[in-house]
This record gives sequence, structure tokens and C-alpha cells, in this order.
Amino acid sequence: MSTTTHARTIPDSAASTWSSSGRIAAALCFALAGALWLAADLIGFGLDDIARLRFLADSPALAGIGLTCDALAVPFLCGAVLAWYLLARRSSPRLACIGAVALVFGLTAQAMLNGVELSMYQMMTSGRISASGLFRALGSNAAPSVPGITYQIMFYAGAFAGIIVLMIAVWRSRALPRTAVAFVIAFQLVDLVPIPFPTTVLAAIGLVWMAIAILRSPVTASVQDALPR
Repeated sequence: MSTTTHARTIPDSAASTWSSSGRIAAALCFALAGALWLAADLIGFGLDDIARLRFLADSPALAGIGLTCDALAVPFLCGAVLAWYLLARRSSPRLACIGAVALVFGLTAQAMLNGVELSMYQMMTSGRISASGLFRALGSNAAPSVPGITYQIMFYAGAFAGIIVLMIAVWRSRALPRTAVAFVIAFQLVDLVPIPFPTTVLAAIGLVWMAIAILRSPVTASVQDALPR
């Protein structure tokens, strides 16, 4: 009587068939998105409402660096979304597509928020309006509005649902270390709780880990799923 053992195999990552330029581009998007996002969050961390407006007026150079980092993070996050989609679409095409589309809405809302913060920065550094005056103006129309509700749905539902769904797809694909994926999921979940901790630290760890992993992925001869050169 003979026994047969069946080895459990893990499929190769989709990144193993990418070109060198594609792997480097994806790694740069992961690493720079995480680093820029973290830097923007750390600058002026913990300041809300009128305290943040006063920070814009009192420390324009430092505040400007933070706003610049936040703005530059968006296109690299868009690149990260594309990389996640390409990595996950083979094993979970529906989840990958839903997550990527939701994140497009979330990142569009993030870009809108960056524009608002730039406008506040311009006004506060002009010296023509006080922090208390601008704060009162911003909070003078608290009634719900169609653009306001649309923005809230795009930002919160799009970003939260997009990250969770797309990370589940990446988790199932085994294309990236699951611990790194868990860090990104943890960032999104912990960010819902108001705690005195820069939660983007978790996202940055996960993203940089992903960047290293994708560069170290074994290379195969196939280039069918390669990123555009």
C-alpha cells in the first residue's frame, strides 16, 4: 500500500512576470506614498480646527512642507492602487476591480481636500484674515449640502471600503507579504478611532515593506502581465 502526499503550493506573484522598470515603478510608488503620507501627517500632528489655522499662519514654511508632502502623496498612492490591482486581479478580479474603483473616488476626494487646505494656507499666510475669522467663516454653513454629502461619501466610503476590499484581494493573491497587507488594513481600522497616535505610521510600514518585497520577488521569463515600460 502506498501513500501519496499532496504539497500545498503557493502561486507565483504576478510581479514575477513584470519588467524591471515596472517593478521599480511600483516599489517607488509604495515607498514614496508611505513616506510622504507619514511626513504630512507628522507635521502639525494633533492640531485641529483653529489651532491648525494658527499653525499655518505662525509656521508657514513647515506647514507648506506638510501640505506639499500631502499633495505629492496622492499621485504615488494612485500608482500604488494600480499596482495592487494588477497584483490581485488574477486571483480576485471582482474584489480587485471594486476596491480599485472605490479608491479612485477616495483619492479624488483627498485631492479635493488638499485644494481646500491650500486655500486655507494661502489665506492664513496673506495676513488679511485672522485664524478665528477664517474658522468662523468655514463653520458658518453647517447645514448639509449636496456637494458636502457627495464629498463625505467619496472620501470616507470610497477610501475606507476601497482599502479594505483591495487589501483583501491582495491578501488572497499572496502577491505581497500578508503582514505588510495587515499593517495597511490596521491603519484604516485604527484611523477610525480618535487616538493620539499618527496612524499613518502603520500605513508607511506596510507600504515600505511592500516596496521591498516587490523588488525581491523572483523573476520569471514570462512578461505577459508586465507593467507598461
